[in-house]
Amino acid sequence: MAFKDTKIGRFFNRKDKVESGPVIQVIKKTAVPKLPQRISRPQITNYYQDIRNKVTFVNPDFIAEFIPIIRKISYINPDVGLAINDMVQLTNTGHRIKFDPGIDAKQIDAMRQHIEDRQKEWGDGVDGMNGLINKMVAQMYISGALSNEWVITNSKKQIGNLVLVNPETILFSWNKKKLRFEPYQKQTFNLIDRKNVGERIVKLNPNTYKYFAINGDTEVPYGIPPFLTAMNSLSVQSDMDQNIKFIIKQLGLLGFFEALLEKPEQNDGESKDAYKARLEKLLVDTKTAVQEGMGEGVMVGYKEDHEFTFNSTTKDLRGVQALYEHNEIQIANGLKISPQFIGVGQGGGQTGTETGLSIIFTKMLSQLTNIQKLIAANLKFGYSLELKLAGFKFQNLRVEFGPSTIADDLKFQQAQEIKIRNVDNKYNMGVISQQQKADELGYDKPDQKEPRAPIDDSGKEKQDREKDKDASDRKVRDKNKPQPKQKAQKANAAEQIVDLILDYITLAKNE
Repeated sequence: MAFKDTKIGRFFNRKDKVESGPVIQVIKKTAVPKLPQRISRPQITNYYQDIRNKVTFVNPDFIAEFIPIIRKISYINPDVGLAINDMVQLTNTGHRIKFDPGIDAKQIDAMRQHIEDRQKEWGDGVDGMNGLINKMVAQMYISGALSNEWVITNSKKQIGNLVLVNPETILFSWNKKKLRFEPYQKQTFNLIDRKNVGERIVKLNPNTYKYFAINGDTEVPYGIPPFLTAMNSLSVQSDMDQNIKFIIKQLGLLGFFEALLEKPEQNDGESKDAYKARLEKLLVDTKTAVQEGMGEGVMVGYKEDHEFTFNSTTKDLRGVQALYEHNEIQIANGLKISPQFIGVGQGGGQTGTETGLSIIFTKMLSQLTNIQKLIAANLKFGYSLELKLAGFKFQNLRVEFGPSTIADDLKFQQAQEIKIRNVDNKYNMGVISQQQKADELGYDKPDQKEPRAPIDDSGKEKQDREKDKDASDRKVRDKNKPQPKQKAQKANAAEQIVDLILDYITLAKNE
């Protein structure tokens, strides 16, 4: 019997058989391990509990009351005031808002104009955001943190004000359920309800309040005042200033003045106490008269009754100057700035060298950039909130500060030129894509899928220009460089010999 006549053969030869579909390969999913919530806990040793509100507050590791002291010192101390003034002027270089590349240019202009119009109403006693940024920079250096609240109007359609909240009034609590720190404020009194006077602790809204610390090494959010390390040296400076009047009075003398008087005799019937009081009064009156006479340049006394002697203690005051300069350097170190910024001497021996100045400049730019990034993050939050409340639609925005100095801008542009050339070479070699080019150059995405114009990957034009320039420079150098007479004569003789040889070869060929 043939195979087609069997049951199996008839099954495979059926006309109504079901066509088999594509083979589906079943891929087993990798089992994802069960990930727990946070297991670690912050090491909080300095805290107290508010039993009434059932909240645990974390105290900062430093005395928060130092912040108001530093703030007052910055008003009256020339070194601290100069340091803050320089930091404010160097940090606030102006900023620009940048949006997604895909947003229409008209909408970008409208959003920027909206921010420019609205920020003029934020803050009291300042000219818009420029003045507020000055205060932000000063607040960060004085307290170690940027603390402010973006106040929403009652209509919920715009930001009405930007207020700076004193960081020393901020307390953070540990939320055991969320495992996060939450900001509160100690409010000593309520300006609206004067009947309710006393310290209150109010929870702040994280959707409008922002706290950015500039330093610290633990999870506790408090920022540490950078000027706190200068307090000890500032205290020494205060003690030295207390004696500066006496030192100034002695500068012209370089010693001390001694006046000896003839002791008067005790009068008849005068008691011992009265006699002692009369002697003390005589000494006090003489001291006053001598001081006044020294100031006027005239000294008067009775011969053989008064003896005036000047005792010199030193030839100059170089030791005093060294003490003051040493203390000023310590203050500069405590203020986290270079001694040159407060006008102190050599500052560790790096003042006069180009390398030292370059190190100081680079260090200062790094400090300023760190502060600018925190302020930019704060402005990004506020600007985004204002635009969203106004109904604008966008995905992202960023705030970029300008360069600190003209020299810095020149270096930045030169570095950008080299960076763009390197990125173009990677693209032409097939190493990166157009999107990766945009990423390396700091953009979210490219405006075009491919370059608008061909890119000179070899840099041939620039190389040709460099070669032409080198050749021109060599010609100028050869022209300006006088040749010795002997060398010129040798060169002429060699040329004559070459001409004779060529003539001989020509004649030989003709023959």
